[in-house]
Amino acid sequence: MMKKTFKQLLGLTLSAAMVISMAGCGNEATKNTETQAVSKETETTQAKESETQVVEEELTYPLDSDEKITLWTHRLTLNSEYSSYTESPFHTGLAKQTGVDIEFLFPNSGQSYVEGFNLLLTQKVLPDVIFKATNNTELSELCRDGVIYDLTPYLEEYAPDYWAYINAPENEDIYRAVVTEDGKVLAFYGFRESDFGITYTGPMIRQDWLDECGLPTPVTLEDWENVLTVFKEKYNATLGVASGSFKGVFMASGAGAMSTGANGYPTTFYRDDNGKLQFAQLQPEWVEYIKILNRWYEAGLLDNDSVTMDAAALRTKAVNNQIGASIGAMSQLTNFTVDAEAAGSDAKWVGVSYPRTAPGEPTSMIQYGTRNIGSGAFVTTSCPEDRLITVLKVLNYGYTEEGMMFYNFGEEGLSYTLNAAGEPEWTDVVLNDAQGISNAINKYTGATSAPIGVQLDRFVQLKNNELASEAVFTWIDNTKVADHYLPNMELTEDEKLAFVDKYNAIQTYIQEMTQKFIMGDESLDNIDAFYKTLDEMELQDCIKIYNAAYERWLAK
Repeated sequence: MMKKTFKQLLGLTLSAAMVISMAGCGNEATKNTETQAVSKETETTQAKESETQVVEEELTYPLDSDEKITLWTHRLTLNSEYSSYTESPFHTGLAKQTGVDIEFLFPNSGQSYVEGFNLLLTQKVLPDVIFKATNNTELSELCRDGVIYDLTPYLEEYAPDYWAYINAPENEDIYRAVVTEDGKVLAFYGFRESDFGITYTGPMIRQDWLDECGLPTPVTLEDWENVLTVFKEKYNATLGVASGSFKGVFMASGAGAMSTGANGYPTTFYRDDNGKLQFAQLQPEWVEYIKILNRWYEAGLLDNDSVTMDAAALRTKAVNNQIGASIGAMSQLTNFTVDAEAAGSDAKWVGVSYPRTAPGEPTSMIQYGTRNIGSGAFVTTSCPEDRLITVLKVLNYGYTEEGMMFYNFGEEGLSYTLNAAGEPEWTDVVLNDAQGISNAINKYTGATSAPIGVQLDRFVQLKNNELASEAVFTWIDNTKVADHYLPNMELTEDEKLAFVDKYNAIQTYIQEMTQKFIMGDESLDNIDAFYKTLDEMELQDCIKIYNAAYERWLAK
């Protein structure tokens, strides 16, 4: 049983607090509460009567509540073996652990979460809670429109563990990511426990082939080209990646570049060595890097399908010895290893460092992120006042010690036990699942994508094999990525209108042209025409807008 002491002001009605809070979210923020507002005179009288009535009360789970709340999400997914959340060990377990009946709602089959969320917004009554990929720019807009609550006035009292977590001195980076520019906290975000979880993708290679050929582990792009040439000649194997990795950072660090194709703001905008905002594709290092990839493609060293290949197709190529190197997530390295063992193959996949400009030099930009996973649970104004406090306590659960354990490992004794060192270990229910460990983890836990809480390092390690965990430390060794990386910036409403559509078009154009440059469909001799088109698409205006947001972020 988890206990947390917090102060509750007796006699001060929730309605009064609601009026104060919702006024900060814009003129429309009193939706569903207008008829329940109390007069200022009544507020004042009640506040005076309660000034001396501060008591200590324990927040104990499971809650003693007969409430039912609704929660829509695309994150806490339902395992394919179940037709309803009422059959799912994780979803029913969360209700049991919190002591509150939770009705889970999901996007319709075949519907993207964006489509599902947009459809939700057309409804008169929304679910109490929505948990989705989001950011402060979107949340601030929803708050201004009166769709969601400003949670700031309530968190210290009714979500004390979450409040303590985001305000802890060691979590300054988290506080900066969570709090809006006007000082509001609008959601319960999912976090990673430490920097270990920030980098989860990197290069991997067939160590057995390196050994057979007497080749050292490649360090520079020149080394990589030599290894790939040997692999091509001896095994008819290439460097293959799924399309997401191809469009992202990929091998850019070997040329001192920051990105391959535009794949989101953090891989196009970056900070240079002087802390100034720069754009990756405008740098000479990027041009030299794309020339190298073009040479590899023309020589057959880069898999032809990398531009469009999905993870499943890549996995098939790996088990069939069609690729000898790749860049992918820890789970990909785990899958490659599992598949090789199942096939009786001697293939040994290991994680290796991102390429460097020279031995001993730090890598520039690698796959990286922030401890804020980028998914938040926010409370809609369809949630009535008399249920809001219960909702906040339920959302707080994932930031308690007990809640972190449940989200990451499920129910003790069922899906995990503690070893002699006090560390969680999977039980046979997970290890012997007919569809594999990953399938079982999805049944019993809620941390695979993002929890409403903290994804623990131990979960990431147990979800993957030992080689994959070791690979992370190889990928993050001797890197300057933290000096260059930028999280998504919070844009004002006017900035968003002037930036998003324009920049999305620019991203699409960069992706298309990068692919053409690499595959030789467009000569790099025409790079000036490429830059001229970017100017015509008003890239410089986008850079100015993003730089203004960056300056505000620095000051936050």
